[in-house]
Amino acid sequence: MARVLEASLPTVVDLPDGSFELRPDPKSARQLKQLLGYYAVVSTGLSAAFVVWALTQPRIPWLYALLPLVVSVSIDLFAWYVIRPPVLKADAMEVSSVAPMSRKRMPRSDLVLILRGQVLAQGRRSTWFKSYLFVARDGKIAIQAPALNFVPEGVAEFAQRLGVPLRGDFSEKVKGTVDLPKTD
Repeated sequence: MARVLEASLPTVVDLPDGSFELRPDPKSARQLKQLLGYYAVVSTGLSAAFVVWALTQPRIPWLYALLPLVVSVSIDLFAWYVIRPPVLKADAMEVSSVAPMSRKRMPRSDLVLILRGQVLAQGRRSTWFKSYLFVARDGKIAIQAPALNFVPEGVAEFAQRLGVPLRGDFSEKVKGTVDLPKTD
């Protein structure tokens, strides 16, 4: 039943203010929530076990015994409400990627191309991630949207509604700027 419902959901949604948005793939959003839920159950369970153990120890004040549980529940609630895939939104003036803790935007008139490419995610082990790259006139990448969060048909419809080409096949590795003549 859920798969039938997801298949009938529109990929690009028109909003009352005249803008439109591309919501993340329901499947990837559900997987993220499941992962956060599993983490919350494990961390809260371990914290509760520590509280039970600490309350049996006469030298540990009850306030200190409850502290790990309070911290764990706070972190779990924060993660549950804040960690979400971004939503791509466009109006007459700008295109934006909106997530609870960040918003990246660019003028709609500067957008010339949406490129399927790979970007380098820096960390202990750097990794290339497939992303939809919103490229400005000067070749700079203004917005990066992780490919695993969006249905390909939805991004194609979003690009069509914006009136910009959607190019690439996620094989090109991009650092910082895109050579626009090369993508034509």
